[in-house]
Amino acid sequence: MKKSVPWNLIIPKLKQEISADEERQLETWLRSSNNEALFKELQLLWEKIQANVENYTPNTEYYWNELVNRMHASEPKQTEKPAKKRFELKRIYRYAVAACIAVAIGCSFYIGFLNGQPEAMPQLYSNLSGKSKVLLPDGSEVWMHTETSLQYESQMNKDERIVNVTGEAYFDVAHDADKPFIVQTEGMRIIVHGTKFNVDAFPGSENTLVSLVEGSVSLETETENRFLKPGETATFNRKTLTLKVEKDDVRFASSWASNQIIFKNRSLGDICKTLSKWYRVKIDLDSALSNKYFYTFTLRSEPLDEILRIMTRIQPMKYSFNEENELTISFADTKQKVK
Repeated sequence: MKKSVPWNLIIPKLKQEISADEERQLETWLRSSNNEALFKELQLLWEKIQANVENYTPNTEYYWNELVNRMHASEPKQTEKPAKKRFELKRIYRYAVAACIAVAIGCSFYIGFLNGQPEAMPQLYSNLSGKSKVLLPDGSEVWMHTETSLQYESQMNKDERIVNVTGEAYFDVAHDADKPFIVQTEGMRIIVHGTKFNVDAFPGSENTLVSLVEGSVSLETETENRFLKPGETATFNRKTLTLKVEKDDVRFASSWASNQIIFKNRSLGDICKTLSKWYRVKIDLDSALSNKYFYTFTLRSEPLDEILRIMTRIQPMKYSFNEENELTISFADTKQKVK
């Protein structure tokens, strides 16, 4: 049976317009599986949105209608028979988070252009899971990875196009010689005029990485300025304020933003490196397995759990996630381990 997220109950609850009967239906849904955790995440995001616009009085009915349309568009189509329960729950959660992201984007976009509001109202986009694409007012495209936020002024500065990023984002910047495009991260500014590059600047990480695919960028820190060439990655250490530039596999650095990746007879070690980047998860692979098994397949938007189940059916391996969502892959039978 097809499972779905009851937006007809969640929306009135968030708007504090839920009836007693709807409340009972929602409580029943919340008692099932991981639904309560999912709802709390939606509720937290909605509270953050309200905090950002608490001084404004938008036409809520108009915006809710727009957001409902976006959420309906985000719901999955039933194309395959249901698999195991764990896989189905992950699929439901993934689509629910996608709809949650649509709520954030919808509020940020529409509220920023209400009549009578300040022109420079900050626009904030947050991506909680997977990846999402944002089109900026100047035509630039930004792919946002898991747990990434992007902020800019709604009209952008007349002389400069400034965005602030925490997390990881891939930029395809629209060229404008008169308006430099500037990405600000903790301790560093990235100045571009029209190029493609990846920024890895997660909070708590010691380093910020900038990988240049096309064009040229200049990097400014408190202590130095450097230029990047295509095929180079800059590593900025936030503690020592040092900046290192070296040749790198920049295509791999931005591979997570691709529509698909094709593996042709690739080792499990190489594949796990890509899976770690694609799904942003730490993978602890038994070293004896790294070059033991080889696979050929195409990675698109499948859940990680589905990929792992297929791989472990083909070869005698097992996998598990710990409480920190770190993945461990090892032999299914320790007797099979290579000596």
